[in-house]
Amino acid sequence: MTIVNIIFQVLKVSGGLSCPNTFNQEGEHMDFKKLFRKDDKAVSPVIGVILMVAITVILAAAIGSSVFSKGAVESAPQANLEIKSSRLDTNNTACVKIEHLGGDPINFDRSITKVMTTVGTGNSTEVYFGAITTSADFEVGDVQIVELRMPPTSGTDNTGTAITVNSGDSVNIKVIDIATSQLICDKNLRF
Repeated sequence: MTIVNIIFQVLKVSGGLSCPNTFNQEGEHMDFKKLFRKDDKAVSPVIGVILMVAITVILAAAIGSSVFSKGAVESAPQANLEIKSSRLDTNNTACVKIEHLGGDPINFDRSITKVMTTVGTGNSTEVYFGAITTSADFEVGDVQIVELRMPPTSGTDNTGTAITVNSGDSVNIKVIDIATSQLICDKNLRF
């Protein structure tokens, strides 16, 4: 027996179903059984319509986002670069050995790739890899030994000022793709 049936039985016994105040707007006697009956016939079509509208909205959003998106995101070249400390010359100018072990070719032109170095806890300084920038792309298997130098400041200065590194100093070298501002390589060295 359901709760609704129990309520009807209580009302019937107490005389509540035949109460004179239970009339509808037309003046007819109201039947509480009809008022509280369980009728789920209209629920299924309503839920179906709601689901169809929801699916249509989701599909429209997915198609719209794929049509109006700005395309593929550009990524930096992916390369495995091995950077090792090579030597310090008599003026404490550091040299590093760079080897391309795999991945995409890297163009070390200053307008395409930025190389930054930090000696110890000092400030980060841009590095000029003159020997690499004069060649084409740095590809798999290529090896170069370059000095850590600042970029040239004038047309007559084609090598740049040497970055001073002392024996025992730690040096951090970062290779950054300028177009995407993404890191290609990050190495810590000790001289």
